[in-house]
Amino acid sequence: MSIKLHDLITKVRESSTTSGVREIISEECVQIRNAFRKEDTKNRPRNISKLIYIDFLGFPTDFGQLECLKLIAHPSYVCKRIGYLGLSVLLTENEEVLFMSTNIIRTDLASENKFIVSLALSSLGNIGSVEMLRDLAPEVEKLLKSQTAYIRKKAALAAIRTIRFVPETVDRFVGRVKSLLSDKNHGVVLGGIQLLVEILKIEPKTISEFRKLVPGLLRMLKSLVDAGYAPEYDFEGVTDPFLQVHILKLLRILGQDSKKYSNQMIDLLTQVGTSSGMNKNVENCILYESVSTILTIESPNRLRVTAINTLSKFLTGKDNNMKYVALNTLLKGVNKDSKSLKRHRKVIVRCLRDKDISIRRRALDLVFGIMNKKNVKELTQELLDCLPKAEHDFRFDITAKVCTAIEKFSPDDQWQIDTLVQVLTIGGQYIRDDVIAIMTHVTGRNQELQYYASKKLYNSLLDDRYRNQKFIQVAAWVIGEFGDILLKKSIEENEPIDPSQIIDLCQIIITSSRNDDLTKYFILNTLIKLSTRIEGYDETIQEIIKPFMKHVNIEIQQRACEYFRLFEDKELLVFSFDRIPVKDENLETQKIEEIEENSNQNSNTNTKVQENSNNQLSPNNSNNQNKKKQEENELNLMGSNINISQNQTQESSSIENLLQLDFSNNNNQNVNKQTTNTQNQQSNQSTEDFLSDIFGTNNNPNRSVNNTQNIQNNNTQNVMDILGTGKGNGTGMGRGNGIGMGLGNGTGMGRGNGTGMGRGNGTGMGRGNGTGMGRGNVNTQKKNPSAIIYNQDGLKIQMNFKLVSVNGTPAAMIQSTFTNSTQTQMTNLLFQVAVPKHLQVQMAPPSSKIIPPNNNGKVTQTFRIIKKQNIKTKLTMMTRIQYKINGMPISKQQEVKNLPLIF
Repeated sequence: MSIKLHDLITKVRESSTTSGVREIISEECVQIRNAFRKEDTKNRPRNISKLIYIDFLGFPTDFGQLECLKLIAHPSYVCKRIGYLGLSVLLTENEEVLFMSTNIIRTDLASENKFIVSLALSSLGNIGSVEMLRDLAPEVEKLLKSQTAYIRKKAALAAIRTIRFVPETVDRFVGRVKSLLSDKNHGVVLGGIQLLVEILKIEPKTISEFRKLVPGLLRMLKSLVDAGYAPEYDFEGVTDPFLQVHILKLLRILGQDSKKYSNQMIDLLTQVGTSSGMNKNVENCILYESVSTILTIESPNRLRVTAINTLSKFLTGKDNNMKYVALNTLLKGVNKDSKSLKRHRKVIVRCLRDKDISIRRRALDLVFGIMNKKNVKELTQELLDCLPKAEHDFRFDITAKVCTAIEKFSPDDQWQIDTLVQVLTIGGQYIRDDVIAIMTHVTGRNQELQYYASKKLYNSLLDDRYRNQKFIQVAAWVIGEFGDILLKKSIEENEPIDPSQIIDLCQIIITSSRNDDLTKYFILNTLIKLSTRIEGYDETIQEIIKPFMKHVNIEIQQRACEYFRLFEDKELLVFSFDRIPVKDENLETQKIEEIEENSNQNSNTNTKVQENSNNQLSPNNSNNQNKKKQEENELNLMGSNINISQNQTQESSSIENLLQLDFSNNNNQNVNKQTTNTQNQQSNQSTEDFLSDIFGTNNNPNRSVNNTQNIQNNNTQNVMDILGTGKGNGTGMGRGNGIGMGLGNGTGMGRGNGTGMGRGNGTGMGRGNGTGMGRGNVNTQKKNPSAIIYNQDGLKIQMNFKLVSVNGTPAAMIQSTFTNSTQTQMTNLLFQVAVPKHLQVQMAPPSSKIIPPNNNGKVTQTFRIIKKQNIKTKLTMMTRIQYKINGMPISKQQEVKNLPLIF
């Protein structure tokens, strides 16, 4: 026998165990199924009611979906009410069973009983599928003209879902909105306002037409503000606050970017802002919406200041919800009203210590938004004071903001060094990897502060509390690079430092089990550099290095062996580890401009020669040739005569197997036939294996290595000297092949192929050929299409295409632009591209690995796709984007088709 819903709830509550509840529900489901098989129409509403309760508990109830259709088809209102309730709870918009209810709902929409019509409209507005909404849109439109206000209100809500899921039906409801807004019933007006807001989102072009409604909306809002007690619409002493809030939201949309209509709103918004109290939550809601409207429309400065002052009062209250929305609103207006926000700096900073993590994150973004060169010292110190007590995840956000502020707003180099050292000592394990490069660059470019920085880092390094890995790496590089300056000037200041203390400290750190292998690389580099800067300690340093010649890590072992051998040739050792020169960006820019100017002059000379040899050339043709030459010089930034670094080559090679796409790995070959690259097979294979692991592929082809000497090309050599790139092929600072600090194979400071800072071949500070500007035959076309290939989660990627010809081979020059519309910066950007086998890709590094928030800047990355086979088809590619936001890594992969380029 079927029990009542009340009895079922009582039995479930009386059960003390989960297994007991599961047994009760199982028994009841068996009873309900048996009733459905017997077609028990009398108890069907009761059974559906119990299934709704069972669904709330999380148990499957799919077997009752068809019974809901039977109930809504019943002529009784009681059965229909339970049926439509079950339809909304037990079914979703994607259920195929739902489509079977279309004709039943159409019949109920035509019913003379307004309550049955309202049930059908409510169900349609809650779970209506795209097909149902498209078929029933005419019926919903007719009901907007119903004589019953109750039905008009329900029809407006159903129309909102209709145009949201079926945007092509928006034209049906545009003409009906004005009549809804002039209705006397507040519920109908509220539904009409919500419908109009949805229409404006879908069709922004209609805003100018609906701005004519502003005077009527203002009169309606004023009547609500000035109205006395109205029992029908009163809520905690406020007349219809829900309608007031939605009117303010609509005015915000209509008044944006319109000075004329914004001026009409100013007086009333001032009245709403001053008359609303802050004692009740409902008053706070109206006050917040009025402030948001003031900050969005074209309002005068005095009114904006008043609005910001009101938001600051929210920050001093105890309601966390109001604090959060106030911080969000202030963050949106930080670009327009930064001066007014700075007056409330203390209140905003106080929110950094709030117990709610969401409020602290919003306060952190707002503090960074009001930073400038005048207040960066004070605000940075406030952030550093919050760092020790912050949660683990929040420390990443604080250090990221502090490091960005130091780089962007630093008033002088000494303060930048002091603050970076403080960040490294307090939260070194939470900082970005590029902070090490910032510190080394700042120290290297200012000779007056080299002793100051090295002494400060040395003294901090003596304290064991501050020995985190990032701090040790920075201190090791600075002390190794400027150790002689540290010892010399310490004697001049009567605070001499014994060289043996520095070497002993390095020995303690390198032999400590707490330090990772990368830190040991840095210490090895420091020791070898100190041997060239301090006399009389070669034997001591050799004794420290010697045990690492048998280290389990192959990179450390190789580095130690090479360094140990370098002691046999002291002159070579000193030459290899001479102080790294600092790149002069101003001089580099000046020389690049000189190259472009000389190229333009050569282009003009060639044009004159052609005019003398062919009198039929017109001035227009001469201008076209000059323009073509200028475009060629610009394309030389990517260059057809390029030595791609080993790291860049392998990164391109690693994408070959994405979706079984193929790449020809010719990036590391110089187009100039006179040049033969010398590569280290072991390092090449190691890099490929590493990248193959990342992509889950096995891309390790056997390669023959040509060990012939690399003959430098004179033209490329001159350009590379100006750009200050490394001498040879690779990425690094100095001389040698590979990414390296010194003269080694491997990762770090070595002789040959390696990773780090030193004398290595590649893009960096030094001399020679590297990835940079090359020279080749490039022809451009006039049409430069573009396409947005990615627009999700606040990240937007747009590609601009240009067809070119590289030494007679068709190619496409593509510039990718990355913008970030979120309120948090995106870091560790990595963008990769794979193309079909008949194409070849060459990628340059991005302009930055950090994408600024709020669309305040952009990051660009240029790459070139060369055609290897004569196949004319639309360009398709596979892309992978990786970045971090709020410390969380994000990776997206997608196939990009239908690009506006055929070649």
